Amino acid sequence: ADTPLKTIIESSLDLLDKAFTPKIIEALKAENLNRHQAIILASIVEKEVGNSDDRRTVAQVFLTRYKIGMMLGSDVTAFYGASVAGLEQSVFADTPYNTRLYEGLPIGPISNVGFDSIDAIAFPSKTDYLYFVAGDDGVTYFSHTIEEHEALTAQHCIELCKSN
Repeated sequence: ADTPLKTIIESSLDLLDKAFTPKIIEALKAENLNRHQAIILASIVEKEVGNSDDRRTVAQVFLTRYKIGMMLGSDVTAFYGASVAGLEQSVFADTPYNTRLYEGLPIGPISNVGFDSIDAIAFPSKTDYLYFVAGDDGVTYFSHTIEEHEALTAQHCIELCKSN
């Protein structure tokens, strides 16, 4: 509580800067991402998945969608935007953060990012999934088609998906 705000911000930025090693920077270049884009995507991955084993595959889904011009479709971006705008938490909240309504990346990060999420964006899984859903059982289910995704959602996301 006694730490000046300037010190907290400088420490946070110094720590974040350490995550961008030459290896990470080179990998991000290979993904055609700059540092800002990587932080935005890493913040989405950070909020979307609690299981660190799934981060690379969730990163792959968002990177693939971004590269092919498909909407990211992230619920957590919609919820964050609603919170910032003082709106009811909804996937339909019309804010510039909502990647279910607007193409491309949101206007900025939606959370702090951890090293694991930055690493996942730099080194995503070598898969070709386009969809995932977090199940009520804590398992992340990945799929290739919207039909598979909807079936997995109906089967595994009863409680968590009620608010969507």
